[in-house]
Amino acid sequence: MSRHLRELRERGLSLLIYDGEGGRVLYSSEEGGLKPLVEAVEAVGLERLRGCIVVDRVVGRAAALVAVYMGASEVHAVLMSWGAEGVLRRFGVPYSFLVETDYIRGRDGGPCPFEREVSGVEDPGEAYRRVKILFLRFSSR
Repeated sequence: MSRHLRELRERGLSLLIYDGEGGRVLYSSEEGGLKPLVEAVEAVGLERLRGCIVVDRVVGRAAALVAVYMGASEVHAVLMSWGAEGVLRRFGVPYSFLVETDYIRGRDGGPCPFEREVSGVEDPGEAYRRVKILFLRFSSR
């Protein structure tokens, strides 16, 4: 297990984002799902996130596309989907994981709504836009 994943577990967090050198934490969250990644972009800003190291409990295809949008230099996950691996490989972002899965499941047992939302989307900026819009729809319910 990488030192980053070890710290994630020891601190009881779901997300840690380090600066490019991996020393300073730029953002952290205990909240699960994609919301903390989106909040990190809003709170920290893309400029400061460029080259960051993303350490997340769960990384599906949607999270991988958001990490690429952020300019992540590495992505580490406890659980990672095959789709996330494909995205990270295609964009040349080094990654590691502890457990692999075919896809990220939603509460109903089917694919996570965010995974469905970015199905077929290849552009990280477009994926980020779609994820944000889906959050807005969920929060207005």
